[in-house]
Order: sequence, then C-alpha cells, then structure tokens
Amino acid sequence: MKILISIQAFIIDLLQTCASFGKILIGSGYFIQPTNYRKNDNCIILGNGPSLLESISLNENNLDHYQLICVNYFAESDIYQRIKPHIYILSAPEMWMEDVESDPYEKAEKLFQTLSTSTDWSLNLFIPYPARKFERWKKIIKQNPKIKINYFNTTPVEGFKWFRYICYNHYLGMPRPHNVLIPSLMIALSLNFKKIYLFGTDHSWMKDMWVTEENVVLLRQKHFYDADKAKARAMKYLGKGRRKMHEVLQKFVYAFRGYIEINEYSISKGKEIINCTKGSYIDAFKRSSMVD
Repeated sequence: MKILISIQAFIIDLLQTCASFGKILIGSGYFIQPTNYRKNDNCIILGNGPSLLESISLNENNLDHYQLICVNYFAESDIYQRIKPHIYILSAPEMWMEDVESDPYEKAEKLFQTLSTSTDWSLNLFIPYPARKFERWKKIIKQNPKIKINYFNTTPVEGFKWFRYICYNHYLGMPRPHNVLIPSLMIALSLNFKKIYLFGTDHSWMKDMWVTEENVVLLRQKHFYDADKAKARAMKYLGKGRRKMHEVLQKFVYAFRGYIEINEYSISKGKEIINCTKGSYIDAFKRSSMVD
C-alpha cells in the first residue's frame, strides 16, 4: 500500500510539474528582476483585515525601523499618507482588466487615481505581469513620477519541490495566488527581507459567510477601513458572475495551503515569517503580538 501511495504521489507531482512548466512558457515573463533592497532588512506586510489598526497601535513606535508593504485598497484609508509605505502590491485581475462589471471597474479606477494623486514619496508598485497589456491603469499611474512600476509573475507553480523552488528563485511563478498575501509574501522573500511580519491578516471570512434561500453564497469581507459598514456580496470570478460554495471554499484551500508551502520555502532560504495578527485563522506561521 505504501508503495502504491508513493507511486501515486510521484505521478501527481510529475503531471503538476509538466503542467506548471507549460504555464510558465505561455504566461510568465522571463527577465523579471525585483528591485534590490538592503539585504537583511525586515519588513511588515499590512493586510487589510479588521485587526490592522490594533496591530499598528501596538507597534507604532517601531514602524520606522521596517520597510512597510501595503496591498489592494489600502491607499484609500486615512493612514496611507501618514505611514507612507515603501511598497504597494496589487494582484486581483479585475483591477486592470476591461471586461468586468461596473462595480470592480469603478473601484479600480478610483484606487489608481488615489494612488497617483496622494503619493508624494517614492513608492514601488508591484503588479502582475499580465497587467502590462492594459493601458488604462498605466496612464493614471505614470502621471506620478514618484511611483515606480514593477511587474511580477503570478503563474501558479505546482509539482516537485525542487522544481517549485527553482521557479520561485527565478521569479517565474508562485503558489496559486488566490489571495494578495501570497504574492506579497513571495515578493518580500525575493527582496531578501530577513524577517517578514504580518499585520491585519485575519483571514476569518468563514465567520461571515452564508447561503441565501436563492442559493447565493454571500461573504461579508470586513476590512479595517469598513468593518462596521461592510456589505455581504457574492464572490465574483474575474470581476464577473458569482462563485458557488465549492468554488469559494476551494479558493480558501488554495490560499491556506499556499501559506504552508511559503513557510517551508522561507525556512529553506533562512528567512522567517511571523504573524502578529490577533485571532488570525492562518496556522502556517510563527505567532507573536509585536515586532522585535
């Protein structure tokens, strides 16, 4: 039985490796090199979960000692200009795609305008490689010379560990990026940060998910800037339609499994990821309430 299980695991890894190799050939940029940062600097990834303000309050006196990374719609919060993050990461395709419903289109338009007009310091913006083909967002961002655009590959890489690590080391792909935290962690590792701290990574969506009598799966995604007024919405697919329950849960599985894989990869590189989010549902990383 053990031999059969080992053979089955080998075949699965082989098939996933071949499929990932094909995806890289088709979808990845081959000469992407991340911006160099001072080796062994530490950073803080600021997730948008409802606990973020509490984590910032506990550690506010130490924030100046870290490179700050923010994500998604953080720029529209009141504290964006106060803490002046060094890195900004976007990953959801509906932010730059044209063929999406009006709501995500307008939200993205507003975000890029806010980034362009309110950033008066040097900022590295990281956005997936496929976004380079779309001019709408670039025209807005390029109006601000202080924002440098960096591309990264979001190609999902699966298969043998040695194959995955080669791809990670050459920035060709990452674990399935079903949540912006996955590319944020991979970018932080590629920039050689020695310790990566996580604030506002609650990931406690399961508490705020239900199914209506019309079989619509609703999810109230609370953020630190709208926790009291967040509305329940259906989870869309690339800015359109709505996902069924098994599709929503599958996204969660990919994300939480991705964190396990990233933690193993970080250890292999001599790096450390520390989750400082109180009540976080992520079980992959070491826990702490405050940065060192």
